[in-house]
Amino acid sequence: MLKLSNLKDKPKYIEEVATLTQNEWGEKSLSNEEFELKVQAKISKIKSHFNIPNYCKLILLDDDILIGFISIFPSDGEERQDLTPWYATMYVKEEYRGKGYSKILNDAILGEAKKRNITKLYLKSALENYYEKFGAKYIETLSNGEKLFYIDIQINRISIIGGSGSGKSTLAELLASKLDLPLIHLDAINYNSNWIQIDKNKRDSIILKKINNDKWIIDGNYNSTLKDRLDKADLIIWLDYSTFAHLKGVFKRIITGYKKERPDIPGCKERINFKFIKYTILYNKKKRPKIVKMLQNTPENKL
Repeated sequence: MLKLSNLKDKPKYIEEVATLTQNEWGEKSLSNEEFELKVQAKISKIKSHFNIPNYCKLILLDDDILIGFISIFPSDGEERQDLTPWYATMYVKEEYRGKGYSKILNDAILGEAKKRNITKLYLKSALENYYEKFGAKYIETLSNGEKLFYIDIQINRISIIGGSGSGKSTLAELLASKLDLPLIHLDAINYNSNWIQIDKNKRDSIILKKINNDKWIIDGNYNSTLKDRLDKADLIIWLDYSTFAHLKGVFKRIITGYKKERPDIPGCKERINFKFIKYTILYNKKKRPKIVKMLQNTPENKL
């Protein structure tokens, strides 16, 4: 049975990985003693790197048999040390090649990069027309003759938050069209026709189920499920504007769409709701501090 694991959690495979790495990329024509010294040095290096940010080595196992491995490194070689992090050491044992295992390893390391909020990986290779099939894009040829590439980590889950009238729905529709991602308006879940609200527990249950989908753009706040959505998102867009800007957006929407059906809330016509206007006025004072607190540990490249 195939299984992907972090080498850190499977230390018994470290020596085999180090040996295969030395065979594939290390110096040739070494004596047995020199080869063993190189392997031991690689073992020590792997162990010392386990707790370094942007370092990861995944292994692919078939039951207990090692098939291959792949890594993320903070740096890779002497060239272009200004770039980080790197997609590196894609390796499949010779007897397993041509069976699709490289794609499994590729998809796994890109998934790991996404978990770490990495949006771009760099790689170098002397292979012709190989990494391009995984989405690698050519940058330049390095001084050592290898080609330099980058791989963009696709963003599949975007959460758009902000005050009323900030433009959440408009931006969500634009991005959904550009990125070909499913669009979810939370107001459309919360309201049935004629602004009839559904049960809050039912609403939250629907939202929590939808955020487990692989791809989405979601616009809306609804604080009871907000933390869950922010944790699941690859990207958070916070439209953080002044109270005046929020009110301007709300009144513009009322003036241009009064008594017309809201495109983002089927069956509900635009209306003047003074309770809602009060909510908009108080949003930055009452709601914004909660969002600030919720986002305080969010990585900068996710927000």
